[in-house]
Amino acid sequence: MDEKKRKFRVYLIIIVIITLLSYAILYALFWDLLSGVLLTLEGILMGFFVILSKICILALMSFYIFRRWLKQDAIYTSDAYFLFGSFFWILTSGKILDLFWNIGFIGSILDMNFFLFLLKIRFAIVILTIVPILFVGLEAILTFVNLYKKKEMNKQQFNKIRKEIIIIYIIVIAILIAIAPSVPFMNIMLPFISFPMFLFIAIMFLYMYRNKYLSQANGLIIGLSFFLLIVASIVRSVLSLSLEALPVISAEIIDIGVYILMFIGFITKPGYAK
Repeated sequence: MDEKKRKFRVYLIIIVIITLLSYAILYALFWDLLSGVLLTLEGILMGFFVILSKICILALMSFYIFRRWLKQDAIYTSDAYFLFGSFFWILTSGKILDLFWNIGFIGSILDMNFFLFLLKIRFAIVILTIVPILFVGLEAILTFVNLYKKKEMNKQQFNKIRKEIIIIYIIVIAILIAIAPSVPFMNIMLPFISFPMFLFIAIMFLYMYRNKYLSQANGLIIGLSFFLLIVASIVRSVLSLSLEALPVISAEIIDIGVYILMFIGFITKPGYAK
């Protein structure tokens, strides 16, 4: 088992290095343009550091959860801690790209086709971010079927159904992203994709909490966090319409608060599991 842990630790380090190196190259290629925007537009530098702080906080959350996962006696990629850690790391990766995209968009320094390409990559990251949480949340289906159906669903049947649901979700969203013709269309499409999925995940975690199914994390806090994430996303969209820096910074701080609450839900066991 120690050998297995060492291998996974190496794999995680390699993934982190590749991710950060890729973004370092992207930022380096456009740094002259990006730094010009940061230094010339009023208030954007403060917003830059707030978003950078959010990225660091998310990365630390991911590190902490992965560390917890590696401390377990037996580790599997289907473990809740591994999936929660993956969620925060993919989210961190997406926020790094968000930062680049936002600076470039505000400063109007890049070609619109390139913006569209970056936005499609960002949406693909959104899909990957949701998948680990969806994997855990779909446990609610097994709970529901076994509670209300006369014939219990075995684990093998459930894993097959869960895999099919996730694959169908990825394929459908990937097709929508591939055929998206413009940046405005992508911005309109995002809420229609993410909000129903956030709501679905919230309901699943609350359902598992009510039925005392999830023992590694607090489904109540996680479910409420995803409800708040929908509200925070709407608030951020409204505040981002302002040309002032303060409303945008306020939206980012609200975001940080929601993710911290979600993190608490991931690492806190419910009362019935203590």
